[in-house]
Amino acid sequence: MLTRGYFIGEIVDSLSDVAGQVSTRGRLGLTDLNKHAEDFFKTILNHLYGYSLRNLNEGRSNEPGLDLGDKTNGVAFQVTAERTSKKVNETLAKLSDQQIADYPDIRVLMIAGKQSSYTLDDIAATRVGFSVDDIWDVDILCKRCMDLPIDVLQTLYNYVRAELARVKIDLEIPDETGKYPTNIADYIEAIAKPTMSDFVKFNAYLEESGMGEALPDTVERFVELSRDLAKLPRITREFLTFMIERREEQGRHGLGWIDRIEINADKLQRLSRYPETEGELRVLQSYDFISPDEPTDQGESWHWRVALPGFPTDVAMLFLEFANANEIPLARPIMSLDFTGF
Repeated sequence: MLTRGYFIGEIVDSLSDVAGQVSTRGRLGLTDLNKHAEDFFKTILNHLYGYSLRNLNEGRSNEPGLDLGDKTNGVAFQVTAERTSKKVNETLAKLSDQQIADYPDIRVLMIAGKQSSYTLDDIAATRVGFSVDDIWDVDILCKRCMDLPIDVLQTLYNYVRAELARVKIDLEIPDETGKYPTNIADYIEAIAKPTMSDFVKFNAYLEESGMGEALPDTVERFVELSRDLAKLPRITREFLTFMIERREEQGRHGLGWIDRIEINADKLQRLSRYPETEGELRVLQSYDFISPDEPTDQGESWHWRVALPGFPTDVAMLFLEFANANEIPLARPIMSLDFTGF
């Protein structure tokens, strides 16, 4: 069971990572923070303090002096990657009388950390009611975590875990060619490339089984199968392999050997603890690898019938027999698209 200490540790480490990344950008002169980073800290603050902050830049390019505001609680924040007294004083100078009236408590959240001391413009600070205690950093947010009940901590932990990767990617620094460390291609599965054989062995097996055909026809079968399998995500091909491996070997009610590839749907539901089982079944059905077969008698389970594109049912059964006779794991052709054993 996850504990308070675990949640606090993960949240603190995550916020510290973001602070470190912002600090690195600042040393390189990159002090801009995009809206997503502002929204990230908006939600963090809302969870930590029970605020209802909204992003004040949503309806315009920039709200002078302020980024986040909660009129109900009378609090507003400037969220910045800069650390200097100059930044604080510029923020205070930009505030309008209306902003000061709407937000009696105005703070500056410095993501990259605070300096050891600050020199405030006395006139501007007095006008706003601002002191150095209103300059916050990530350390203050981390300390606040210590006081939260575990249900709020868990909610905050779930949010940080879900959004951290995107925030860190948005803060990445490009290299000299303009390329960023993380690209969408890093998260996209490559298109599978089948490894084929001449299929002479399987063609001869068909001949021996009394279902002989011309070698080019056998080759075409495997080309079609590999082409359609390559359209599926790898995890879906793995799920298909599992369905075939756990197929029924006897007919319904135990009557004789079965001459098709099918699996009891109720059994499948109990065998698979994979959380995306329903999604995998939908994908396989969309690409015509499986189809539902309803029972003829009321109260019986229905089945998923499995098809191999390019292979009639009798040839598909010989495909499985050949793989078994030659000790070829089904994961090799179905999941890895390696047909060299055929």
